[in-house]
Amino acid sequence: MINPGMILRPFGPVLYKSIVSENLRQEIIKQAQESETENNSMLAGNIDREVTFDISNASAHELGDFVEDYTEQMRKIGCYDPPEGYELKEVKLDRPWVNVQRKGEWNPPHIHAGDFSCIVYAQVPEELKDEWKHPTQRGRNPTAGMVEWQYGQWAPHNKHTFGPIAPEEGDIYIFPAWLIHYVYPFNADVDRISFSTNFFLNYGLCE
Repeated sequence: MINPGMILRPFGPVLYKSIVSENLRQEIIKQAQESETENNSMLAGNIDREVTFDISNASAHELGDFVEDYTEQMRKIGCYDPPEGYELKEVKLDRPWVNVQRKGEWNPPHIHAGDFSCIVYAQVPEELKDEWKHPTQRGRNPTAGMVEWQYGQWAPHNKHTFGPIAPEEGDIYIFPAWLIHYVYPFNADVDRISFSTNFFLNYGLCE
């Protein structure tokens, strides 16, 4: 009989998932419908409607709280440490943007700026739940309408992707900004609304 062992996790990024407030979800939907400030030239997506807007203070504060929860949970498992002698003083948000993804549109593999980034799914039509039943999805790895993150390389005993994931309304994912991610196209004639921003962490001397 052997001595029980333990799993060690010295490598790889940590992702975070939670649920946003209904107020934030509705703000994203409203801006997706009303914003006239195009943001396509700043983004990687092959998506027609990509707009930016000035986020409310309440929503910015909520997102900052999620980042602080994320870093605290990472700290507890040894995956996050501020620079020695410094502590996190401020979480600064990049100007956010909204993607209104439609039939046949997609986001190719890309990374973001900043320290961390997020995706919030504000509107996920019911029709997308049938995407894996589409005739084109008969293979062993259906992907229509999914989001996926990738790190490192494929090798035996190495999980190098997280996904494909079917998003739900209200989901927020936070992840290192340098982590490669992409969004697959779907076939349903609907609008799926997602939101993203980048977070810049400002540190100061410990008091």
